[in-house]
Amino acid sequence: MSQRNFDQPFVADEPTAPTAAREVQPTVDLRELGRILRRRWRLVAAAPAALGLGALIYLIFFTTTLYTATSTVFVNLRRASAIESNQSQVETSNFGIDDATINSQAMLIQSLATLQRVVAKLKLAEDKEFNPPPTVLDRVRHVFKARSSDGGINEKDAASARAVGILQQRMKVARQATTFLVEIDASSESPSKAALIANTIAEVYFDEQIRAKNDATKIAANWLNGQLNELKARVVASEKAVADFRTTNNLTVSQGVTLNDQQLTDLNNQLIAARVKTAEARAKFEQAQQLPKNGGDPGGIDAAISSDVIVRLRTQYAEIAKNEAEQLSKYGPRHPSVANVRAQLRDTQRLIDEEIKRILESTQHDYDVARSREASLQQSLDKLQGVASSSGHAQVRLRELQREAEANRTLYESYLARYKESTAQESLQLPDSRLVTTASIPIAPSWPKTTPILGIAVVLGLGIGCILAFLADYLDGRVKTLEQAEKISGVRALAALPLVGAGELAGLAKRGRRELGRYDSRTTKLLPAALQPPLMRYAVEVPGTFFAEAIRAIRLVLQRTTKVDPIKVVLVTSALENEGKTTLAANLAQSLAILGIRTLLIDGDLRNPHLTRALCPNVEAGLPEVAAGHINPDRAVLTDASTGLAILPSTAISHPELITELMFSDRIVDVLDYYRDQYELILIDSPPLVPLVDGRALAELADRIVVALAWDQTPGEVVTHAIDLLAPVHDRILGAVLTCVDLSRLRFYDYYRSSAYLKPYAASGLMAEAAQ
Repeated sequence: MSQRNFDQPFVADEPTAPTAAREVQPTVDLRELGRILRRRWRLVAAAPAALGLGALIYLIFFTTTLYTATSTVFVNLRRASAIESNQSQVETSNFGIDDATINSQAMLIQSLATLQRVVAKLKLAEDKEFNPPPTVLDRVRHVFKARSSDGGINEKDAASARAVGILQQRMKVARQATTFLVEIDASSESPSKAALIANTIAEVYFDEQIRAKNDATKIAANWLNGQLNELKARVVASEKAVADFRTTNNLTVSQGVTLNDQQLTDLNNQLIAARVKTAEARAKFEQAQQLPKNGGDPGGIDAAISSDVIVRLRTQYAEIAKNEAEQLSKYGPRHPSVANVRAQLRDTQRLIDEEIKRILESTQHDYDVARSREASLQQSLDKLQGVASSSGHAQVRLRELQREAEANRTLYESYLARYKESTAQESLQLPDSRLVTTASIPIAPSWPKTTPILGIAVVLGLGIGCILAFLADYLDGRVKTLEQAEKISGVRALAALPLVGAGELAGLAKRGRRELGRYDSRTTKLLPAALQPPLMRYAVEVPGTFFAEAIRAIRLVLQRTTKVDPIKVVLVTSALENEGKTTLAANLAQSLAILGIRTLLIDGDLRNPHLTRALCPNVEAGLPEVAAGHINPDRAVLTDASTGLAILPSTAISHPELITELMFSDRIVDVLDYYRDQYELILIDSPPLVPLVDGRALAELADRIVVALAWDQTPGEVVTHAIDLLAPVHDRILGAVLTCVDLSRLRFYDYYRSSAYLKPYAASGLMAEAAQ
């Protein structure tokens, strides 16, 4: 028995695989990005084409051909003048040249003063290129200018200012890397004029350097001349003060110092030498005194060792000792000659001892003499210092006056030397920079750069096109793949029903021309198979196509379900109108019927009975009459002789408000209960779910529900809304079917279900038509 389950609570299923997959962190799929670009290739190609066309129009109509000439200048601020002194050269060479200095010179080249002289020298203010007639935009700008801005400016100055402004735009000054070379680029519509401007800018820059040097030299010379007179008077006065003070204080000078100072210096030097001698004498005396006390040999002192007498006596002593040894070994100790030799040894030793004693006594005498000399010199120095202390204050003042006179003299001489140098430099000045490369006449234009501009436009257009493609694909929420259908709906996707080309359908429709002559247009029976719309019988008429394969896949799922769960009524519905649900229901019912399964196809769309208009347009009784009891249920059923499919059509209802009441009444339940006993499987072509409530009412009576989704047509949010409307019977949804799928375009979304992947298995001659 069929019954409604309004009171049955809806229990959400466990998260399906697509739902669980949503929890996985997203990753970048390069293949999917490539497919997006391929399926949106028109949008990708449109952007670079538009930008390239715009760039081409800009190059042709809005650009002026310019030629650029380049002159190179070497900036050398360390160059010295030909007449500068060595000292000036040293000072100049120590001037550090850093990046700021070179950049400052580059800015000077393109300064307003330099460009004004270039404009005046070349008369660019009279050149139409640099002083063009005012355009419409210039007139508009002039209207909005304040009146006060034009006050006091004559036409000649305005023309010069416009020429300078254009020249600033047409030139470029840049330093070459970290070198001292500066390039001057000048652009013009004429190649020769560009070279002339570049060279003239360099010449004016050199002239500006020389002029600046001359001005600086003149200013310095005038200033130095004024200072020299004052310095000369100060030198004369300071030297006269020194001479007067020396005369007044009797400070005679010899070799630059006073006599008293010279005597003090000499005595001090003598005293230092005397003290050194006293220290040496004292050291010798103390050494001589300590040797006998310590048991040492007095002959070991330095004076004895260095004495010539001691050396001779010791040599003589050694020879006698040698003779003694020879005599002793020859004659023995008692021989007279041995005694004689020993007497000579004693005499020689005595002489040595007496000489050493005399040397020891002389050390004391030398020490006493040295002390006496040191004391005498110290006494003389003390007396002279006493005399010098009385004139010390006068000498301090004298030295102060001398230093002041020397400083004045040095300053005067320095200023005098610089004045002479400045005077000499006025006659000859050289620029600090020099021209390395003269600008030559360019051959090829430098602007516009056609290839780079077009390349940038195309590359930028490709980037914009890709972004637009990704954005359009992201914003496109229409269902395009089975995986997307599963992810959005939360139910499994059963199959993808291909779109059949109009040419194929037209070829099939031609076969019904012979039957058309024998057809009675007033008959209320089912149309002959040849006169039925080819799409309604496509799976049966052309079984070797992808369309028929998809129908068989849905049939297989339905057959497996019936083995597990005994079902009778299957509702075929869609979210919106024109999503192919009627075509799906008709072909699926015929596919089931040709297997021998007693199948009934019911047109449940009472508001728009498309199935009835396609198969039996003149029928007089159908579902509304059976539900109302006006006709026997078996008499209202029409049978297709070719497939054995039973069809229950629907007639038009004059009062649409009665349709909803009928759908929610028990009469529909009774009708379905009756047919459950007569047929093995009942398929209902249902109204769309979103705009009408009729389909939701029929869903309450169905055992399983198949939802048709139009490929690249049904928005995802509509699919979600339709599934939400089926929430009370969510467990009865068998799955979703993608209809009207363009297999040739599907490869850009799902390659493995597209015609490209299925091509080896397509029937010969039908591949091209099935993919249309």
